[in-house]
Amino acid sequence: MAPDSRPPLSRAQIDSTLARLVGLFGFVFALLSIPVLNDSASTLWPGWAWAVTLAVFGSIGVAFVCSLIMRGVRVSMGVLACVFVVMLVLWPLAVRSPAAAVGTDPWLWYIVIVAIAAAGISFSTFWASAYTVAVPCIYAVLRVLPSGGGVSWGLALLDAVYILLLGTFVVIVITALRSTASQVDEAQRTAVRRYADAAKRHAAEQERIRVDTVIHDRVLSSLLAASRSRTADDRELAVQMARRALVALQSADAESEGSADLPLSVLVDRSRSLAETLTAEIAFSADGDLDGVVPARVIEGLYSATVQAIVNSIQHAGDDADRTISVHGRVAADLNGAAVDTATMDGDLPAVTVVVADTGAGFDVDAVPPDRLGVRISIRERVDAVGGATEIRSLPGAGTTIVITWPAPNDGEASS
Repeated sequence: MAPDSRPPLSRAQIDSTLARLVGLFGFVFALLSIPVLNDSASTLWPGWAWAVTLAVFGSIGVAFVCSLIMRGVRVSMGVLACVFVVMLVLWPLAVRSPAAAVGTDPWLWYIVIVAIAAAGISFSTFWASAYTVAVPCIYAVLRVLPSGGGVSWGLALLDAVYILLLGTFVVIVITALRSTASQVDEAQRTAVRRYADAAKRHAAEQERIRVDTVIHDRVLSSLLAASRSRTADDRELAVQMARRALVALQSADAESEGSADLPLSVLVDRSRSLAETLTAEIAFSADGDLDGVVPARVIEGLYSATVQAIVNSIQHAGDDADRTISVHGRVAADLNGAAVDTATMDGDLPAVTVVVADTGAGFDVDAVPPDRLGVRISIRERVDAVGGATEIRSLPGAGTTIVITWPAPNDGEASS
């Protein structure tokens, strides 16, 4: 399923949605109050009637437009809220004859919730709450006055409580949505920071593993070759290996994900050269389909693991052990005749298996300490880092076989 392309919930989206809703409903409520305004026009002074109408309807219209274009929303909503309060206070001056206004409702009643909602959009929570309490109180006083209808205090308080309850609900909804959106934004920022930190740590760990591998594989094999050199040719080979190790250390940064693809024949040639370079007698073979190309990092990872495997064999298997390095394309067979089928693996890239085996002393795989770099980092983690899998088969006195497969088998079995 494709990922959801909608942007995540955020404070900015909530603010824009609330502003447009308040602007739209304010405009609609203003239109609905026009018939009431026409009915009460005879009780108002013409000048004041036009002033009140233009001020209230004008501020509502400006707030509506600002909410659509999302420019100046807080200012326009704040102006609307303030204009409404001013009109409530000045309403007695707009009435032509208080006696004629007795029994009528000020048409401002129909947009009082719009003004409170505008205050909720523009003001902070504290001032929006104060506004929500102040407006019903002002309206209750106006309703008791003859110019506001001259009703009893009971009816005026009933209207005020209605405005207070509805206004409180509107402000609570606005505040709750904003608070939730802010928490979502903060959680998202925290998650991004944590992900970035984890990515940095992972990159640093991968770099450490890569550098450790280069040092452990190249340098150690060079030192091993130097320690076993007996003739001038052996010493010359040791010098060449040391130079290669220095070059590898200096160009470690070049061995990265962005390297170009290389043919599998490069792995074959390097593995054959390794078998011929080391002083120990190592048999080499290659078979199967090895004509494809793979990322350079894969070649480097498989070769480095092969180097470490054969170095471990030279160090621990004993001088009399027979050693072999074999590279197989598509299908590889282990020493016991069991087939490792890599032809059924996913993807269009060729599959390759490298088998390093000896008939030496062997060891207990389960007893290897986790801090041994040769097995954990230079072999297993190096292969895992390029998408391959490693299987180590060994028993005390029965030799050792290390099977390096790329890409990893589909069943995802952990290497033993």
